[in-house]
Amino acid sequence: MKRIVTIERQKRSKNRYTLHFDDGEWLGLFDELIIRHGLKEGIEVDSEKLAQLAREDDAKKALEMALRYLGYRSRSQKEMITYLEGKGFDGDVIDETIDKLKGYGYIDDSAFARDWVAGRMASKPMGKAMIKRELIYKGVEDEVIEEHLGRITQDQEEDRAYALALKYVKRYRNLEPREQMHKIGAALARRGFDWETIKGAVRRLNIGEIDE
Repeated sequence: MKRIVTIERQKRSKNRYTLHFDDGEWLGLFDELIIRHGLKEGIEVDSEKLAQLAREDDAKKALEMALRYLGYRSRSQKEMITYLEGKGFDGDVIDETIDKLKGYGYIDDSAFARDWVAGRMASKPMGKAMIKRELIYKGVEDEVIEEHLGRITQDQEEDRAYALALKYVKRYRNLEPREQMHKIGAALARRGFDWETIKGAVRRLNIGEIDE
């Protein structure tokens, strides 16, 4: 058994306190847990109770950190797991946190993929292949990715390729038409556009013909 000698508010966190025990050890806890468990100076707690308190504190800390992480933008499940692992949380705490976030609707890979595709469509010209690679990297399942990428029409894909091709025209304007066309086509391919889309976009530039 350990006896609580003092309970002091932490200087850097107004809602966290440090419990000091008679054997020189200490434990940091959220104020909510101290109130819930009726912790006061002078009472004794056993090792099992201390383990429970530490586990509950980790769970609350993980959830608060996860919510702050979501404050910047939405996250895929894999991104959140990787983030929490990097913060040193145990697997069971991470699993519990992910379950809570899913229950709140804060983690939803389908909604994440939908928003990611919409964002790329609106602000960053790139082909479906590159968007797919990004979503795979973020841990989204293929079925979910294909569902949302399938909503991009060929006309939309070609329009985005054409918009990007117009920028490359300026970069390669001093080249011969054939070489200019080759450079632009290669650049579009690197941005994830397929060959049919590239042909359509380059033809609209009127700088040459692409061989079938």
